[in-house]
Formats: sequence, C-alpha cells, structure tokens
Amino acid sequence: MNKKGTGTRRQDAVRELKLNLRHFVVDLLVSSSHATEDAGVNPADLGPLCLLLLHGPAPAGRLAELTGLTTGAVTGLIDRLENGGFVRRETDPADRRKVIVVADPARVERDLFPHFASLERAADSKFYDDFTVTELQLITEFLRRLAPGDR
Repeated sequence: MNKKGTGTRRQDAVRELKLNLRHFVVDLLVSSSHATEDAGVNPADLGPLCLLLLHGPAPAGRLAELTGLTTGAVTGLIDRLENGGFVRRETDPADRRKVIVVADPARVERDLFPHFASLERAADSKFYDDFTVTELQLITEFLRRLAPGDR
C-alpha cells in the first residue's frame, strides 16, 4: 500500500471528510445569515468585508478585483458597509483623488464574529493543542488548496 492509502478505508475517510466539510459549510452559511441579520448588513456584503479584513485597506478598484464585482456595485457595497459602521473611506495619501476603504476590525469582531462559534473555537490557541506540527501543516495545506484565487 502506498502512503496515500487505497481501498475501502481511504474511501471511508474521504467520505467522512466530505461530510464534515458540508456540515462546516452549512454552519458557516447559517452563522452568516444570523450575523448579518443581527448586524443589519446585507448578507452578500459579508464576503467582501472579510476580504478587506484579510487583505487590508484597499481602493475600491482593488475590492472590485477581489470580489469580481463591477466598480459601480462596489460603490453600493462600500456605502452599505460605511452606513453600518463596518468600514470608512480615507483619502489615499499618495493620490488624493483615490479613496481607500478601511475595515473596522473591532466592529466586525464585536457584531459579527460572535455568531461564528466554530471559528471562535478555532481562534483559541488551545484548540490546536491536540494536533502535531505535521498535522497542522497538512490541515493548512488542505485549506490552502480549497481556497480559490489570490491570497
């Protein structure tokens, strides 16, 4: 048998992994719905807001690239998030004609993140104590391969 394994045991492991991924995705979808409803944010705006948190402050054009939205749609998105207090517009110091969109991580953490129990557990460093470094590296590689696009 090779290191990847073959046969029924591997098929069972893959099937169980897929099932657990589906449960995790459903949990995220339900949590997203509750979080955005409670915070008064459009559910479709949560992803772009999270992209701003991951990539840092960005001009509207970069946000359009990251999301695949038109610049017009991004303007509406920024308006909604700004009205909700989740982002603010700042003048680009290098080019005063440009606006940089800056997320408010404290507001997101306070009003949105508490709805994501599974992610809250993962934020606790003790969550990782049962895994070896090799296992953590494998999980990281697995998640890296799942994540689409630009990082």
